[in-house]
Amino acid sequence: MKKRDLEKELRKLAKDNECEFLIVGGATHDTFRFNGLLIAIPRHNELNKFTAREILRDCRATLNRKERGP
Repeated sequence: MKKRDLEKELRKLAKDNECEFLIVGGATHDTFRFNGLLIAIPRHNELNKFTAREILRDCRATLNRKERGP
């Protein structure tokens, strides 16, 4: 999966669920803050499909915890 496609998917997921999405640049990884979850994404144009799938899975799990409450 292209990194920009993953970013697009994360932005859409954040917008649809009205949660925080912030990108902070780093040396070898970009750090994303998604609804309080910190995600390190390698600085490559193409990401391994398993890595991208796990990142999206973690973000969706964070949203499910938000819906259930503390």
